[in-house]
Amino acid sequence: MGRIAPASPPFPRNLETYLKRAASRGVQPLVLFTTLGRSERAWTRFSNGSLLDSGSPLSLRERELVIDRTSARTGCEYEWGVHIHLFAERAGLSREEVAGTLSESLDLGLWSEKEAALLSTVDALHDRSTLSDSEYRELARHFNEDQILEILQLAAFYHQVAFLANGLALPLEPWAARFADYRTTSDPIS
Repeated sequence: MGRIAPASPPFPRNLETYLKRAASRGVQPLVLFTTLGRSERAWTRFSNGSLLDSGSPLSLRERELVIDRTSARTGCEYEWGVHIHLFAERAGLSREEVAGTLSESLDLGLWSEKEAALLSTVDALHDRSTLSDSEYRELARHFNEDQILEILQLAAFYHQVAFLANGLALPLEPWAARFADYRTTSDPIS
């Protein structure tokens, strides 16, 4: 169990509504959601910031690369594992590419120029909380302004998720992927 016990049924109304929608798609209640659901304010603020709707200007693959790399760089095995399990195959990520999200330094040969710019952006934001002018120009070479705003918001939102999951010491979902299943012995994120 994590540091704060998850809520149990009956759930607060707004969490219950969300969980029913998720269940209709075959998704079981995540520990992250039920833990945040202990506070109606925390859940409402969190769920209002979600970027997993169908209106994203990014492809599923691009969105998942941002989320997976951000989760890996923050050491958030909880969120990384959930996303790898639920989305990696649908996003067309190979086993080697999934492992590449865990590597300390990006293997630029593994990614297209566009994906390398995307992942390098995540790394710069994680390492320095900003982009240099040249990093921004490279990102803008591949993505329009709406996409760039989405990329920045995704990286920021999943830092929040990592702070929550790691700070609360949430137990890993039993079905989720594990870092150890994909890490190579060379150059893992510590």
